[in-house]
Amino acid sequence: MGELPGEGVPYETIVITENGHINAAALSAVRHSGNISLRSFKGSNTYENMKKMGLLSVNYIPYGKKELFIKAAAEGWGNEKQEFGEEITAERGFPAMKSAKGTAICRVESIREEEIKDEIGESMVLHVDARILVWKGSAKNAIKVGEDRNIMALAAYTRYLISEGDVKEKFRKRIMELAEKDDVVGRWVLEHIE
Repeated sequence: MGELPGEGVPYETIVITENGHINAAALSAVRHSGNISLRSFKGSNTYENMKKMGLLSVNYIPYGKKELFIKAAAEGWGNEKQEFGEEITAERGFPAMKSAKGTAICRVESIREEEIKDEIGESMVLHVDARILVWKGSAKNAIKVGEDRNIMALAAYTRYLISEGDVKEKFRKRIMELAEKDDVVGRWVLEHIE
């Protein structure tokens, strides 16, 4: 069974959903009792898959494998390209990440859509509460939200890609402040920014 992630602690995770193809997304996840809370933006495969399908896996990735977040966050967005090949395994018959320190197989219990407005514009956000059916491993050494500058730069990069004008420049500056050249994720972000 293993030790569950800390109660109320937001972790950087890779969420696997399936709807005709296996989709991976980098999402923050927070455990509350026997549930995990997630949110996804409209336009993503994850958003659509979580609305249609009842199961997902939440994968807690250790620091030593954080380059996996590059594929989950930046590749395959909005298309049917499978982000991972041999990295995918089956956990109780559902796709999960081989490199995860901990994996939660979850069933969606509630979904709420919310329209938000921020510096990028108006977006629809899907808030998902999912019941943990199976937990394997541990979240020890998994990345907590806000702990890794380069993961934060990667998150800013995803916002940079969909923004325009002054907002795009704001995210570009944020990326330049955060990304470190001696880190695999930071180096990737710096190489891919325009």
